[in-house]
Amino acid sequence: MTDQYEYMPLAEQQIRLLTIFPGSFDDDLHLNLTPVTLLEDQPPEYHALSYAWGSTERCETVHIVTSEGQHPLPVTQNLHSALKHLRHTTQISTLWADAICINQDDVKERSAQVARMAAVFQTATKVVIWLGLEADGSTGAIRTLSAIGSVINVDWNRFAITQADTKHADSDLLDFSKRWSFNIDTWISLSRLLTRGWFERLWIWQEVFLARCAGILCGQEWLNWECFRKAILLLGQRPVHRYLFDSLPRAVEFVYTHKQDSLVKVMERTKYAQCSDARDRIYGILHLLLDSERLGIQPDYTKTTVEVYRDLVIRTSSQLRHLSLLRCCELSGEPTQLPSWVPNWSLPRKCTSLSQASACWNSKSYARYQDGGLFTVTGCYAAKVRRVVPVLDRTSDPEWQITEPDLYTALVRLLLTIRDDGSMDLGQEAEAVCRTLVCDALADVYEPIQTNELDFQKAIKCFHALMDKTTKALEDVWIDFRQLLHAFHEECFGRAFIFTEQGHIGLAPERCQPNDIVVVVLGCQAPMVLRPTNTAEYLVVGECYMHGMMTGELFLGSLPKNWQRVSRYAEEKEKLYDAFIDREKGIWQARDPRLGPLPEGWVELEHPKQHLHAYFRDEVEKSITHFDPRMQPSYLRDRGVCLQEFNLL
Repeated sequence: MTDQYEYMPLAEQQIRLLTIFPGSFDDDLHLNLTPVTLLEDQPPEYHALSYAWGSTERCETVHIVTSEGQHPLPVTQNLHSALKHLRHTTQISTLWADAICINQDDVKERSAQVARMAAVFQTATKVVIWLGLEADGSTGAIRTLSAIGSVINVDWNRFAITQADTKHADSDLLDFSKRWSFNIDTWISLSRLLTRGWFERLWIWQEVFLARCAGILCGQEWLNWECFRKAILLLGQRPVHRYLFDSLPRAVEFVYTHKQDSLVKVMERTKYAQCSDARDRIYGILHLLLDSERLGIQPDYTKTTVEVYRDLVIRTSSQLRHLSLLRCCELSGEPTQLPSWVPNWSLPRKCTSLSQASACWNSKSYARYQDGGLFTVTGCYAAKVRRVVPVLDRTSDPEWQITEPDLYTALVRLLLTIRDDGSMDLGQEAEAVCRTLVCDALADVYEPIQTNELDFQKAIKCFHALMDKTTKALEDVWIDFRQLLHAFHEECFGRAFIFTEQGHIGLAPERCQPNDIVVVVLGCQAPMVLRPTNTAEYLVVGECYMHGMMTGELFLGSLPKNWQRVSRYAEEKEKLYDAFIDREKGIWQARDPRLGPLPEGWVELEHPKQHLHAYFRDEVEKSITHFDPRMQPSYLRDRGVCLQEFNLL
């Protein structure tokens, strides 16, 4: 009997490439492993395989050919099928597949090779996405996606879709008022394709993002990745059959990732993706992050999950001087070894991350980690929770899906609760309630206004129509009302409506309780709900939307009349920046109109992008920062702001 294959150690900067010897489809797989050094100026030619491992309980065998003979190596059935489909009958094929090219039993090698995976996928001639064998109408689904994607163009900076100039163009594709012409079998096959195991993996985000060229292989069907992306984007922007309600949003979020982003945003997008090792929640997305947010982190599988997660929060606070990661925290009823101020990234957040939050304005964090696990932050007490109202009732049935009638019922019930609470007048406070119900995720908070978001004036009309209690009133705004219900579901899922003793309303994590407090922490863009303990310390419950606190009001007061904070898209930088617009005069500016003169010893620098953001120089320390010195604790206290420290458990 031939000995099992034994891996030889790799030298520094080396990887292994896999050679598949030619053969017919039913022949045994014979492979060779060769160590190579990845050189930028002379990269080897190979394809990198992106795939789902599949179950390890029932494995197939491949044969590694060496100078000493053939050695069996077990691989999963899905990888075995992929290799068979990628094998040629007359010539060798060169691949990289992690399960074979990395010695998975060597922790030190695995850490080193995971650190090189970005280079592996960046250098590959092509990334082949293996979805599995032909089944459940997958051939028809692939061809449907190809037919859609091949006749449209996409501006990926704005996610704007236009008709391609081809003879096969379908003018109805971009007519959102018309139904799709697909039959029920097509919708079912698309749903089953998008729920395949590959789409659930975390590592695929990085693998495809880094690819120079990529394509999907399912059975014998091939689809260019760019064509797939365009098709999914269009499906995500048009009403689709209910069979895609679960599977499509994940795919849409995936194709929206076209450039590096902040850790909070990447975590939000990838929260439902799966990985077998909880530490990979961090290691598997490092190259999706902005360079400044990687913080020099290298995969190290000798560290525990608690150490990896905790160290990331501490590094972010000390090196980047912000506390955005606190926003990822969500108090759970389950036992955990993690402090409450460290997000449990091994579980998906129930709430979506708030898209419109500048509560701390442009301040840096003032935090420190103490022995014993305490994390001390500086901020301002805002309010005490008086009442908590569940928004969307849960059910114990895992197959239950919320419907539009369910959302309608929940919305009406909530509005009646607000009315009966007696703390506010629904008619006079319509804007506050409307913006709170959707966490201000409205078109008018963007400049230019984003047409794919719910229009504020239409949302207000829907609100009044709902309060009108007549069928005719709702019929007149039904299309807009459906969009309002969708936004309501998106923002309220996992959240509860809260009233505070100070008269504020908001949306907080569903585990919020009366007597919890709301604080705004310097360096953290969203207000946070904290739970006092008997030891004068606090548990982090999670981020919340509090109307009237989302734009630095706690530190700077309300904006002048007619002024509004907006997220302004800068085409030259391909990103959003905070800006302020005078709606009456129609003018905008980057500077906050509430801010007074700079503290003594500080100057604002002139630079090419000052119409987007500011830089400041400390003339004494000779240091430059993008944080506004008028948000320093000493300056805020001089303005009468009551700051205090909160010790987080």
